Amino acid sequence: RGRWWAGLSGAALWVGCGGGGTPDTRPAVEDPPVDENPSVGDEEPPPPEEENPPPVGEPDAGTPDSGTPDSGTPDSGTPDSGTPDSGTPDSGTPDSGTPDSGTPDGGGGGGGNNVPPDANGWRFLGAAQGAPREVLGVTEDEGGNLWVAGGEDGLCLLKPNASTFKCYTMADGLKPWAPWKGKDPAPEKRYLKVISVAGGPAGTVWVGYQGRDNCESEFYKAPGELEDPAIYKSGDADRVELQDDGTLKVQHYDIHSPAHSVPGYGHREKLCTVNRIVWDKQRDSLWFASNHGLAWGEPNYAGAETCSNPEIRAANEWVYIQKDAAGNEIGRETRQRCKFGVMEHVHPAILMGDDTSEDSRLAGDVWGVAVRPDGDVWMGTHIRTSRFKIMTNLEGHTVGGPWNFEAARKQTEEKKHVKNRIDVWPDLVGEADKPTGAQRIDDLISDLVLMPDGTVWLSSFARGLAKMDSTGVVTARHLAAEHERFVSSLERDPLDGSLWIGHRWGGGLMRMHTEGDFVSHNSVLGNLAGLPVWDIQVVGSGENRKVLVAFDAFRDKTGNITHRGAIGIYTGK
Repeated sequence: RGRWWAGLSGAALWVGCGGGGTPDTRPAVEDPPVDENPSVGDEEPPPPEEENPPPVGEPDAGTPDSGTPDSGTPDSGTPDSGTPDSGTPDSGTPDSGTPDSGTPDGGGGGGGNNVPPDANGWRFLGAAQGAPREVLGVTEDEGGNLWVAGGEDGLCLLKPNASTFKCYTMADGLKPWAPWKGKDPAPEKRYLKVISVAGGPAGTVWVGYQGRDNCESEFYKAPGELEDPAIYKSGDADRVELQDDGTLKVQHYDIHSPAHSVPGYGHREKLCTVNRIVWDKQRDSLWFASNHGLAWGEPNYAGAETCSNPEIRAANEWVYIQKDAAGNEIGRETRQRCKFGVMEHVHPAILMGDDTSEDSRLAGDVWGVAVRPDGDVWMGTHIRTSRFKIMTNLEGHTVGGPWNFEAARKQTEEKKHVKNRIDVWPDLVGEADKPTGAQRIDDLISDLVLMPDGTVWLSSFARGLAKMDSTGVVTARHLAAEHERFVSSLERDPLDGSLWIGHRWGGGLMRMHTEGDFVSHNSVLGNLAGLPVWDIQVVGSGENRKVLVAFDAFRDKTGNITHRGAIGIYTGK
């Protein structure tokens, strides 16, 4: 959760639930690595493990460590601004198709040996088609509309049979903020940066935003300091529906915990930057992979105070027991966690010790999310990976059943469930020893993919690729070499079970057909091979599937875009 400092080795900053740093979770692509394990501030005790603890306020925020990234350029050199060598970007419309959702379809994770890149299978959309300068995410809805997370250019749309994109901003109804006490922030304090997208039913897309600097810690300033709601209410996500006249219908998800909706806590404002969104169509659920933790969302949320699904509402009621000074019960009150279309949050935090803080709880940004066939959710964070047992949380618990967020949270976060906090690249000491900054080897998970046999592939912003079995045991690691370990995105290809692998620093795009058999597509990508790949999504299945790749812009050290991003669409074998 805190700021993810850019660097060749992927330095990371973590802080506890009480405060925070800047959720600038997308590492700057122009800078190579610095310190891999900076010190961590913000002490926070673990949340209560009792069923009905008294409500308490959030701990005060500390000051996060602020390292400075080194300078440098991607390993492959600075890309030039020309058209990809494989040809002029095609101006045609992407084929329509239905997004892959729920359990991955057949195949076992191998697509044959040494399948060469197919230049004829690629086409590219860029400036000539009106694409945004930044391309941070790309998806398609079930109606064949292509949606792009265009950063500060907004949410961009290429409709079927259209030749150019249309980009939507706050002027068109996008709402990267929520009101505070009924009042919207002043226009000059509103900030738009679209960083993630997930396609839904025809004409529907879910959109994730980056929050403003320091949005995670602003709500928790020390007493007497003025808090700015325009900062801590920024970001989050929208449900966007395309209307027949080309306008948008927008419903905002204010990802927070209202007062006393969570056992042991008062009002919480922690999650503001949404790195990825996953739609679980089968169970009518959304998952927001965000700074500091994972949140659940109601896909058809229309603004009601409580969630519409009665089963979910019933599973997430809890009873607050009021007691007097002597500990005697004096009253009970039924409260609801599922409110305003969301439930938040969970993270596989650990305790850490170092020279400056004791018992600090460390929780990293969530980037990897995959829904298992049983409905549980794998989540990969910068610090640990965990199975969030949202649908199998009956074992060992007497409260609730499937869908009970609090019961599932405990099986990820409580001390006794250490086996459900998986250290993919192990620290030098175990969790019980409270690793110091020097003893940590932070995983820096950037994405994860679930295979039909239960295997999970995990990528790291700085450590390459790892394979984990269905029980959470790491069985293999790949791509550890200096020029290939900065992996930023993954996706499974349903055509043959192969794995697409996107890099953030000059590594371009790879495809793994069988384990350890990596084929680079850089020879057909031309100049795009030097751009960071933040997102890969596959839509459709079988012969009609399409691989959508987000090639992001390249920025200089002052933050100016020097080379625009582009969208790649692959329909080859």
